[in-house]
Amino acid sequence: MSWLPESKDHLPLTWWKGNPIYLSAMLALGGVASMILTTILMAAAPGSLQYLIFTFEGLTQLRVWTPVTYVLVNGPSIWLLLGCFMLWRFGESVERHLGRSSFVRMLVILLLVSPLLVSLAGLLGSSRGCSGLYQLEFGVFIAFATLYPRAQISLILFTLEVWILAAVFVGISALSSIAVRDWISLMILMGQAGTAFAYIRYEQGILKLPEIPTFKATPPATRSRVSVTPAPAAKPKKNSPAVDDILDKISREGMQSLTAEERRILDQASEDLKRGR
Repeated sequence: MSWLPESKDHLPLTWWKGNPIYLSAMLALGGVASMILTTILMAAAPGSLQYLIFTFEGLTQLRVWTPVTYVLVNGPSIWLLLGCFMLWRFGESVERHLGRSSFVRMLVILLLVSPLLVSLAGLLGSSRGCSGLYQLEFGVFIAFATLYPRAQISLILFTLEVWILAAVFVGISALSSIAVRDWISLMILMGQAGTAFAYIRYEQGILKLPEIPTFKATPPATRSRVSVTPAPAAKPKKNSPAVDDILDKISREGMQSLTAEERRILDQASEDLKRGR
């Protein structure tokens, strides 16, 4: 049985008091639960968190689960709660538009972007880790802004179109990273935003994956055979002697023995030979 049946791709996971509950709402609740769990671990066994945070060094030590578990490390923060709320509201719209299967694929890709970029930085000699749900929440928000750029977001004092708010978030975060020369954070920010944007454009059919050229072995060129039909030989006139017979007669009896007709045939054959016929 498929976990993501196609027949239920655009249906909610369940209902609660007549309200549909989608996967994004469950993920938001999971984010709140991870904050509580992280708080307990920080108080009881703070050293255990290093086994959940993703680092390039940890990956080389075969902590192969950390590319997934790093999102579970969320310290207590009001911004995390705000991010979970955004994941619920904006993620639900994206999930309903794409369908649950495509939405899950997008989440998995966004989940792996940060570990991949941190690993790349580790290969280049920069030591850095990643943890928390913020990058995933931000990627979902960028996906929503790509789908509905003209949607109105009501803030306390004014209303903005969502694409403007997304541009402000990206711009401020980028400037903050540049100010402290945190190039890895800048790389992760651009990676998450670019991945979310590209995925939505791919699902909309605007972007296409590059096709890998296939090389087919072509058979060696065969020499074309041109059939040349030889020109039909000129038929000698009826009752007229052949050239070979005339030559035989010359060898037996000499040139003086030829008749006028035989001389004419011999002269004609000589002319034909001169012309290359």
